[in-house]
Amino acid sequence: MTLAPNTSRAPEPITLTPEEHAAIARVFEGAPSVFGALSTLRTRRIGLGYRSETGEDESFDWSSHLVVRQREGPLSFESASGPRPLSEVEEALIAWASLGPNGIITADIPVQGDLSSLLSWAGRTVPASSNDQAVDLFIINDSGVHLYRPGTERMAPVEIAGPDDYWKVLHWYRAGRTTLTPKRPDVAWATAPPGTHNVNTMGALQYNANRPGSTWFLPVGDVGLEWVNLLLSSYQFGGFYLQDPETNKPAGCEQWIRPGFLEVGFPIPIFDELALMQHVTEVACVVQNIRLACETMGLGAWAMGGYSDDLLLGAYPEVAAGLGFAFLERDPARNPSKTATCQGLPGVLDARMAPSRRFPNAEALVRHVVELRYQRGAHLSPTDNWGERNKGPFTGETREAILQHPRTHIPDWVVEAAIDTIAYIIDKYGSAPSHINPVRAKFSAQVHHVDLDYYRKFHTGGEEPYMATPQLLSHFRDWHPGSNDPYQRAPHA
Repeated sequence: MTLAPNTSRAPEPITLTPEEHAAIARVFEGAPSVFGALSTLRTRRIGLGYRSETGEDESFDWSSHLVVRQREGPLSFESASGPRPLSEVEEALIAWASLGPNGIITADIPVQGDLSSLLSWAGRTVPASSNDQAVDLFIINDSGVHLYRPGTERMAPVEIAGPDDYWKVLHWYRAGRTTLTPKRPDVAWATAPPGTHNVNTMGALQYNANRPGSTWFLPVGDVGLEWVNLLLSSYQFGGFYLQDPETNKPAGCEQWIRPGFLEVGFPIPIFDELALMQHVTEVACVVQNIRLACETMGLGAWAMGGYSDDLLLGAYPEVAAGLGFAFLERDPARNPSKTATCQGLPGVLDARMAPSRRFPNAEALVRHVVELRYQRGAHLSPTDNWGERNKGPFTGETREAILQHPRTHIPDWVVEAAIDTIAYIIDKYGSAPSHINPVRAKFSAQVHHVDLDYYRKFHTGGEEPYMATPQLLSHFRDWHPGSNDPYQRAPHA
């Protein structure tokens, strides 16, 4: 996951088909307001091709190849329709809503109040601590696993200002999406260690997870980047230092503990948790954006979090390969929270943690995160400055004043103190971060075409179930004209 600027020229606009333009215009111009969407926002878990407590055997050939059976219950249902995957434009709109480019941030943080903690001035549709863009979006569908990463260059302070900008949504999806594997990962309901009989690592709620026809939007976060950046910010502007919880002594940074430098101890596990909470806040916004987008489009969005993300990422290959991420083998005696420690996906995402392939030690890790601000082309670089190249957020005069101000630059002592602290943590606990997994994928959303027959069978309402909004009932007519419309059947058939 690199933040190195892409200095290529602005892309040429792509030509949308009339159907593509109409679809994008529908959500920008004719969809319910935010308040309208919130009033009807629901989790609609049952999609076309899904099942619910039928009590019958079923083979999950598309994922785990297990033969499974969910016990029969009062909500027994088997979809009469086959899977109906999302279209390209549907996926593109949801991906953009989740964390797509939306222009340039305001960066309205005082220089004396830690403006330098921002790692980017490129705006996305979600907030992020330090605007570090440390969350990527993995898209899992019938054609495989894909990475959506549209980059950090911006074409305008507000990217989509009107119909002439609609093409960007599909451009970012096509140019910023990379296929990683041509099939779904081998995880599903009932994925469990061999020989177990009552273990479900993907969670009891997730019977239809990863099912054909669905698109699983999976935010994957590099918590280590936020952790290192937060450490630098804390040392420069916060005045507190990391403290070993076992000794209640400074974690390798004793020489900088004095008035005006580092003054108050902060236990390592609490600091780790703080970085994790910063990540959780961003991912929660991603998932909520997906839910709101789907509500306006008439799609089902199922927020999921009851699964083992370590298993999904690939921590237990003897159970499932998952997404194939690499994990550090840690000495159990030096792993106080017994956490799995993910190093990233080789060639795709190098997690900001040490030791790892890219960051073998504390110095390599810290200096990398520092340079994200100041390297050529970055937003605080005097050479090929990002703000000058992308025309914002500041005027030229303001930008130069910021670049020249001493508080914009991280003092050498802060860098050295951070290196010594991280070196201490690695030596003591075997990894930095030490008490949390540096890569997380715990909260996500699966999107599908809703099976109205389920809700017509079980739910209250008038002619249609109360959860059947106008945009849902008209979805196939609006978004898939000319195709078979499974919603145009007699209610309660």
